[in-house]
Amino acid sequence: RDAAQSILENNLYGLDIDDRAAQLAYFAVMMKARQYDRRIFSRGIQPHVYAIVESNGLDSSSVEYFTNNDPQLKKDFGTLMNELRDAKEYGSILNISQVDFSALYARVEEVRADISMFREIVLNSVLPLIQVAEVMAQKYDVVVTNPPYLTISPSIPKLNDYVLKYYPESKYDLFSVFIERCQSMTSKSGLFSMITMHSWMFLSSYTKLREQLIVPKTAIINMLHLGTHAFENIGGEVVQTTTFTLLKKRINIRGSYVRLTNYADAEAKREAASYATMDNSTSNLSVFPMKYFDYLPDSLIGYWISPRIIDIFNREKCLSEIAKPRQGLSTSDNDRFLKLWHEPRIQNIGFGFESREVAAKSELKWFPYNKGGEYRKWYGNNNYVINWQFDGRELRAWADYLNTHGTSMGRLVSQEFYFQKGITWSGVGATRFGVRCYPQGMLFDVGANGLFVDDSLYNYLAGFLNTKIANAMIQVLNPTINTGSGTVGKLPIIISQDAKNTISELVEQNVSIARSAWDSYETSWDFKRNPLV
Repeated sequence: RDAAQSILENNLYGLDIDDRAAQLAYFAVMMKARQYDRRIFSRGIQPHVYAIVESNGLDSSSVEYFTNNDPQLKKDFGTLMNELRDAKEYGSILNISQVDFSALYARVEEVRADISMFREIVLNSVLPLIQVAEVMAQKYDVVVTNPPYLTISPSIPKLNDYVLKYYPESKYDLFSVFIERCQSMTSKSGLFSMITMHSWMFLSSYTKLREQLIVPKTAIINMLHLGTHAFENIGGEVVQTTTFTLLKKRINIRGSYVRLTNYADAEAKREAASYATMDNSTSNLSVFPMKYFDYLPDSLIGYWISPRIIDIFNREKCLSEIAKPRQGLSTSDNDRFLKLWHEPRIQNIGFGFESREVAAKSELKWFPYNKGGEYRKWYGNNNYVINWQFDGRELRAWADYLNTHGTSMGRLVSQEFYFQKGITWSGVGATRFGVRCYPQGMLFDVGANGLFVDDSLYNYLAGFLNTKIANAMIQVLNPTINTGSGTVGKLPIIISQDAKNTISELVEQNVSIARSAWDSYETSWDFKRNPLV
């Protein structure tokens, strides 16, 4: 009985931005305490579970009465008022200053014994403000939350501005902001545990979060990598989650990771997780030293990687050191600027031009365009042409218009590689990774990407990127359905001088076979005749 009371008074603290949710949490905590003490409700104990309140409604007269001409009290309470203005917009990500809360509470007790028209305002409005501020200002041995998942964007101006100012390393989504906030609320050598989207583990936008906040300053104790369908009421493939516990201290602990991404529903994941806790030999369980994350590009949380692969990442050059992976252009109006190659007159399409300058002088309107497409290796998916007349004059005007009207949708990037011979792949929506070779004379799309390298390594890299090893490493670097140029650039590569010529010859043969297969159909612009005729 005494333990239940002590826990309520000294150990448990909770916040919620929603009033009803805070009430339900209060009720749940009190009912739990009543299991151990039937008279807990009659003891006048109030758990530290609060709904976040704002300072906006407090009038100057009430503040003047409460601060009572005390300069320090006025300064401290003024600080809290400023920091809790529009608090419902931000919730518990607010950074609250550590002020003299004991003095503020002492003044509340003075007011409680006073007879004043402001007494009820202080007890009903000022006191909750102080209580919420104190909970947000303290540090805790354990912090636990299921944060909201919300992309931070200018469409929510107040929240966007606050996050950009105070959470620059985690600014892309509220769940990642809460990772940073929970870390700051946790005392040294304390624990914080969360369930979030799993994208922070490997996406490049969260590199700073991993490199500056997670890997050097914490140790991952355990993780259940849930993936999709972890919640029975949420379908689809978008919400992919992971739940984890972090120690706020960097030690080379061997964390326990249970991979549940391949299970179809919440019940199957629950059973597999329970089994993994009882049987250490299950294939779903990985024990991974924290130091290995230092060896992976961008401190990726690739706990399932073998020590041999980690050693390769640590020792070998990455592909971007010997080649140039690049993102392609985005028209932002494909219906206007792109056509299937058979739609315009063939005489208006410029094939095989070696540079932008030569193509511009031709005055032709349409040029071959790599746009991604279905999974295909070695050659093919050459279906589109782009309006690049006079070095893209019309498209440039459109991109300038978009950029001057506050969007960044029209992006004509990597122009120095237009019309160059390259290697491309479908960057969006492909569950398997494979590259295709294409000759000079083509432009490339944001959904296709491009890799550019000297002829001496062209075939070698194409061969490597079409191996099962490269595909497996891509899954390590970015286990999503989108593979950008940055991901490919991080692949480790070993150049074998002994095998280079042999590999080059094999790649030439594979490209030739794939090209013949592609050109044997009327959908190819190089079609001559059906081989069966």
